Amino acid sequence: MRSPVALSAWISLLVLATIGSLAVKDALASAPQVELSGKTNAAIAAALREQGFAVRVERHRFQSWIFFGTRGACRIAARDAVNAAHYSEAFREQMARVGSVRYLYRGNRSAGPPELTALVYRLVPRSLDRFGLHIARNAPVAVATSGGCPDGDFGLDRMTVAP
Repeated sequence: MRSPVALSAWISLLVLATIGSLAVKDALASAPQVELSGKTNAAIAAALREQGFAVRVERHRFQSWIFFGTRGACRIAARDAVNAAHYSEAFREQMARVGSVRYLYRGNRSAGPPELTALVYRLVPRSLDRFGLHIARNAPVAVATSGGCPDGDFGLDRMTVAP
């Protein structure tokens, strides 16, 4: 059996290692997600306005903002879908009045959030961020459209943002 002093020393060492690891990660932080989300929001709003949509924003505290666009009989709802896997049910409920939610990422369309694919493609840019090399990255977008819209993705399927 180990003595209480030895156990205490091991616990102290583990705590110090954890604190050290967190300090290094903080010092080498990647581009803040808040900054990237803000740029994604601006890009979504700009893309919709460029296509003649009147845009209204619905801000959410814990999920991404929703951009509602209206152009004639076409209504669209679009939002940053970086953390969509955590909020997919909320996305579905909040965007249901426009239509069914689909997810757009890197030119592809899917019924579910592209969480794994987005994670893989974010690894390199996030790693480079830590060394001060900031490159553009694709942003997944959740979209719902009404029946009055043409079948298309309105340029939201290839959204890119740079820190």
